Amino acid sequence: MNFSITHRVTGKTVSLISLIALLIFLPLLLLATYETATIISRAAGIPANITVNAGIVTNEKVDPTFMYAVNQNEQETSNFKPKWIRMNQLYDTYDMVKKVDGALVFDFSRLDRDMKTMYTLGTTLVINLSSMPPAIAKNSTNTNPPTNWDDWALVVQKTIEHVSGSSGLNIRGVYYEVWNEPDHEKHGGWNLDGEKNYLTLYKYAAIGAAQARETQSFYIGGPATTGLYKDWIVKLAQSGYRLDFLSWHTYSDDPGRFEADQKNISSWLVRYPEIVLLPRLITESGFTRAKDPRDASSFASAYTAAVFRQLASDSPRSLFTLQPPNTLMTFLDHMAGTRLYVTGEGTWVTAMATKQGEKLNILLVNFDPNGSHTETVPVQITALPNGTYIYTQQYFDRRQQDEVKKQQVVITDGNLMKQIHMPAQSVILLELILPPRH
Repeated sequence: MNFSITHRVTGKTVSLISLIALLIFLPLLLLATYETATIISRAAGIPANITVNAGIVTNEKVDPTFMYAVNQNEQETSNFKPKWIRMNQLYDTYDMVKKVDGALVFDFSRLDRDMKTMYTLGTTLVINLSSMPPAIAKNSTNTNPPTNWDDWALVVQKTIEHVSGSSGLNIRGVYYEVWNEPDHEKHGGWNLDGEKNYLTLYKYAAIGAAQARETQSFYIGGPATTGLYKDWIVKLAQSGYRLDFLSWHTYSDDPGRFEADQKNISSWLVRYPEIVLLPRLITESGFTRAKDPRDASSFASAYTAAVFRQLASDSPRSLFTLQPPNTLMTFLDHMAGTRLYVTGEGTWVTAMATKQGEKLNILLVNFDPNGSHTETVPVQITALPNGTYIYTQQYFDRRQQDEVKKQQVVITDGNLMKQIHMPAQSVILLELILPPRH
């Protein structure tokens, strides 16, 4: 007997099969559409077209020294003299707290040997007060709360008295940071309530700081979280405990994250005028948390310069990075001065300009997280007095060190126009020495 299978399939069955197919393939279609749109969006990013108005001088002062910050284990590898050194997880590094016959006993001898080297450099110290000394911790576990909170207050008190006290090392201006990444499971997974409440941890650290006697001026703050989190910042601001600075960590391959964080924290704290103006310390940062082959590459240089560009106008008190800028800092030092008005930044190429004395400096950064974007950037400087200038174009490249191009240019119409070729992950400094005034 001959028959057709289509005669056995009803219209309802066809509709059901179509619906099932749609449910299965629609998410895949949407995902493919999204990824295609993302690729097109990236490919169609905005090219830079930079204009610097030399006639508009802002009231913003740029000081690159906030980036002269290293962690203790990096100080000997840095090629510049640090202005900030952070000692991370003090009580894990130095076995300084014991309990003998029920009383706490302190031995700072190992700490003193290391600190003598650091504070003779004239640097500002950031001392991270963590983790919990096993002698006072529940179950002797350094990520746990103390068995007695008063013991934790006493540990902080004695630490401050020894480092900042007149009978101890007598160091002025130390920043004491309460804990390291308390929200991270590795460091205890603290919260804002319950038994492992960071606010309680901070409260007793602040009590210990208040009990410290005969000390130089010092600062205490936190929360040193894995990122900038509104709840942690606002709750700490509302706590009423002594708070001299705010700190957090930022790991992101998007330099724009740093500027966004500065704006966010200001908006969160607008109701707390006494807090919003406190110093801000980014005590860890980088494009990744782990050691990375790109740490010693042009990727790291471009990333660091791009972060500097984002933070230059509203800089934190200090920025500690896992990718130390080293020789790049000498390059960025040229950007000290008063900021000029700049327009025309693009998706990959960012820029800033400053004036210092008779010099006009422009920083151009081509940073692409994917590492492949190359661009030729028009750069126009307007509102220049006519005259003869010395123009310098300097490329920073860790592999080739610095490539410098210098020439004399004559300005007759108040404008200078250049086409700047920017390879992937490049950092370029343009310098224009203004003619003497008559």
